[in-house]
Amino acid sequence: MINIVLDTNVLAAALLKPGGSNRACLQTVIGNDQLFSVCYSSQMMAEYREVLNRPFVTGRGLSREADALLSLVERVGEEIVPKFIPALVYPDIDDKPFLEAAVYVDAILITNNIKDYPFLGVRIVGPDEFGAWWRSFSAR
Repeated sequence: MINIVLDTNVLAAALLKPGGSNRACLQTVIGNDQLFSVCYSSQMMAEYREVLNRPFVTGRGLSREADALLSLVERVGEEIVPKFIPALVYPDIDDKPFLEAAVYVDAILITNNIKDYPFLGVRIVGPDEFGAWWRSFSAR
């Protein structure tokens, strides 16, 4: 099983652009639950909820879709309680729960902001890179 941690921006972009690489990435991960396990913490879910209830989502009439997406992540994903990682400096402190989760479950962290995660030993990819990997993997 390959553990996956999804940054909030991947979920938001998947909602806003149905034909984009974020949506394709999300569909691949969720649609292949025999291979991938979506991992999230309570802090991550709180951020998902807060961000997906902002006007850039609600103002587009996507509240119902956002709620459905959050319910789907909760239903197919696995809630974890990661351990605190001391003494790290974060470019964006809001990314801390995502990095801690990825480290705790040895996950691939998928994000649109790779520069926010300059940490050695953590596999961090963008949706396009994940999609390219998946296409080559599934073609075998």
